[in-house]
Amino acid sequence: MEPDFTALSAQAADDLDGLGAFARPWLRRAFEAVPRHAFIPDTVWVEDGGGYRAFGRTDDPRRWAALAYDPRDGLVTQVDDGRTLAGGIGTLPTCSISAPNAVLNMLAEAELRTSGTVLEIGTGTGYNAALIAQRVGGDRLVTVEIDEALHAGARAALTAAGCEDVTAVHADGEAGHPPRAPYDRVLSTAAVLAVPYAWVEQTRTGGLILTPYRTAFCSHGLARLTVEDGRASGRFAGAMTFMTVRGQRPRSPIGDLFTDETWRQARESAPDGGPDHLALTDPHAAFAIGLRLPGVAHWEQGDGHWWCGPDSWAYATGESVYQWGPRDLYDETRAAADWWRDKGRPSLFDFGLTVTEGGQTVWLGDPGCPLL
Repeated sequence: MEPDFTALSAQAADDLDGLGAFARPWLRRAFEAVPRHAFIPDTVWVEDGGGYRAFGRTDDPRRWAALAYDPRDGLVTQVDDGRTLAGGIGTLPTCSISAPNAVLNMLAEAELRTSGTVLEIGTGTGYNAALIAQRVGGDRLVTVEIDEALHAGARAALTAAGCEDVTAVHADGEAGHPPRAPYDRVLSTAAVLAVPYAWVEQTRTGGLILTPYRTAFCSHGLARLTVEDGRASGRFAGAMTFMTVRGQRPRSPIGDLFTDETWRQARESAPDGGPDHLALTDPHAAFAIGLRLPGVAHWEQGDGHWWCGPDSWAYATGESVYQWGPRDLYDETRAAADWWRDKGRPSLFDFGLTVTEGGQTVWLGDPGCPLL
C-alpha cells in the first residue's frame, strides 16, 4: 500500500511547529507546498555497523516514507561520490537531504526577501532549492552542483515539482556563478573550512553569505556574514553539521605519520588531568579549540583520543599520552581549552569570521580581536 504522504507531511509540519522551526510564516507554507518525498531517490543509505548500506523504497515503503518525513533526521542519498552502488557498503556519505528542522532553521537565518536573488551552493537533491523558490521565485534562484549525477537528478525533480524556472548549473560551487551576479544571498548547503572569496565578490553590498563552517577539529558551525566594501564579516549563528564541499574535505595524514617506527619514537607522559580536562565533550569548547588549532583533527577511538596535524600526531588514554612530531598536540589542545576557560567559556555565538581577498580571520567578540 502506498504511504499517505499528505498525512505524513501534515504530521511533520505540526512536529516542526512544536520545535519552533517555522520562525518565518513563509517557511510553513513552503514546507507544505513542496513534497519532500519527491526529492528523495528510491535508494537511500542507512548506517549499519560503521558503514552505509543501501535501503530501497520498495524494500519497506512505510519505513522509507517515515524516514523521508522525520523532522529531526536527514537521509544520506549518496556515498563515496557515487562510486559505491547498492549491494556494497559505503564509507563516506557525500550527499544527503538534510533534516527538515535544520533546513528550516538555516533558511530562517537567511532572511530571504521576495525581491531578492539567491545563489545556492550545493543543489544536492534539489529540495532546498524548491523551498527557496517558494519564497523568491524560481527565476531569481541559481543553484550549483558539482556532481553531474546529482545535478541531473535534482534538475529532473525540480522540473517535476513545477520549479522548471530555477537555473540549475553543473559546476564547482566554490567558484560561484558569475553570469548572474551580484546576488542578495549566497547560501551554501555544504560546509567550508575557508569561505571562497568568489562568494564575497558575487554578493551585493549589504547582502548575506550563509554557510556551514567547520574546522579539522570540529564539524559544526554556521557563519552568517554581511558583505560590505569587498569584505564579508559576521558572527557564527548556529551549530549545524553539514558535509564538506569536495574541494575542502579534510584529509588526515595519520596513515602516513603513524607507523611502528613513530610509535616507538613517541614521547610518553602522564595525562595530567585526563581528557575530561580538555573540555572535549563541550561543543562550544570544541568549536573554540578548533579555531585556535587550525589544521588539527581530533577523533575518539574506543577509550582513547587521537590528534593529527600536518606533521605531528598524539594519542591519549586515561593512563598515558603519546606524542610524536615537532608539535605536542595534546598539550596544545590543553592550552587551548585553558584559554577558552580563561576567556569565560565563550559560546560559539561569541565568535566571528571576516573574509577578505587576502584570506580569513576568526575573532572573539569583535573583529578587532583576532584569535591568531
